[in-house]
Amino acid sequence: MKHFPLFVDSNKPSAFRQYMRCIVGGNWLMLVSLVVIISSIIISYPLAQAFSIPMQITAHISTIVFAGILKVGYVLRCVGFNELGHEVI
Repeated sequence: MKHFPLFVDSNKPSAFRQYMRCIVGGNWLMLVSLVVIISSIIISYPLAQAFSIPMQITAHISTIVFAGILKVGYVLRCVGFNELGHEVI
């Protein structure tokens, strides 16, 4: 398995940079959505008594929405890896 640099070198071809942006963007999208999902689950269930009903409703809805965003981030990451010639599991 090849390792990619964290920062994209400006001397690389533009297609490489574009797919590296896909990978980095997908990683960030997955990380942010995972944090929001975990926060909304904590608000929805263990700490529900500490939050108002509208806040709980928002947390429940955001769990579903950000789960979809997590999947979009994963697909974006897979596209970047696939186009750079790596096997996507």
